[in-house]
Amino acid sequence: MEAKIKVLLVVRWPVGGIRTFLKYTFNYFPLNNIEFTLLTINSEGGRLLESDISKKIVNSELVADDKDQLMNMSKLIWHYARKGDIDIIHAHGFTAAAVSFLPSILSRTKLILTSHDVLNESQFAGFVGSIKRLFISKVLGRCEVVHSVSNDAEKNLFSFFPSLNKKRSVVIKNGIDSLHFYESKAVDLKKEFGLSEKSIIIGFFGRFMRQKGFRVLVDAVDYLSKNKGLDNLHVLCFGSGAFIREEQAYVASKMLLKNFTFAPFASDVSAVMKGCDLIAMPSLWEACPLQPMEALCSGVPFVGSRCMGLREVIEGTPAIVVDVNDCQSLAKGIEKCLKIGNGPFLEYQKEALEKYKIESSAKALQNMYREVAG
Repeated sequence: MEAKIKVLLVVRWPVGGIRTFLKYTFNYFPLNNIEFTLLTINSEGGRLLESDISKKIVNSELVADDKDQLMNMSKLIWHYARKGDIDIIHAHGFTAAAVSFLPSILSRTKLILTSHDVLNESQFAGFVGSIKRLFISKVLGRCEVVHSVSNDAEKNLFSFFPSLNKKRSVVIKNGIDSLHFYESKAVDLKKEFGLSEKSIIIGFFGRFMRQKGFRVLVDAVDYLSKNKGLDNLHVLCFGSGAFIREEQAYVASKMLLKNFTFAPFASDVSAVMKGCDLIAMPSLWEACPLQPMEALCSGVPFVGSRCMGLREVIEGTPAIVVDVNDCQSLAKGIEKCLKIGNGPFLEYQKEALEKYKIESSAKALQNMYREVAG
């Protein structure tokens, strides 16, 4: 009988793409002798993650969301590792890997890092940045495997850390529960939000942070309203994030409050996506976003920027590709998307269903655990 492999999942930021990645991957994870324990933050995102994967974990630890959280996470990792309760520490994100670094060395426990984001120069600016770069280099050198979620993300990682051992780097692309989005039924969003029947609904599903390019979308709607007579565009925002008030203020400064609705958080966006006339994703950078996979499996027209990560996901699909951080290019993309309608996207649904299914990603991750455990 195959020996059981015990994996500690360490998640410092249980939000956005990381939480969704874990939900999809571990709910479809084969049960063949791999046992998971979750260590994350006692926040709304952490509690949602715990609930999302509750059937696939044997234990969970939620660390208080306070100033001592990183130290306390590191202590708990050491607690599990020194008792020999785990074979592999799987850190999700660079911060999670950083707090796992010392416990993994002291306990001689194997460490895996999944990089869910891309790096930029501003993160390593100045003296403090150079120290951070040196420390991350040491963390990467400690890892048995550094897992990137796209080829773009791996190239980005090597551009900052060229000394990383290529034999320890692996790309396993993200996937989704594609059948769920394929089969979901649309919600009547116009009725639910009291919108005019003439409204054209644009869905925005990103977090409110600079990376997601929300202001590019605001400026594009402003341009289309003032220059193209499309004053019936209505953006439904199903996002969250610390900068939501600033983004709402920006919408107000453009006199566009009537064109935007900030909706409550939705844990399952499949029916909401199908209620949109199109979905816009004007990101400035991504690692391997799930949103375009979800939209394309839903058969909904999609406009996305050709930024890192996103361009890789939508290559070879009917998605309309626009320039990064360019509101007029996005405006033209929205116009083009409305002109061609949903026909090409409905035709592509079955191909998307197969292309983005999570089962192949989960199987590849299982094989990675087996190889690392030896």
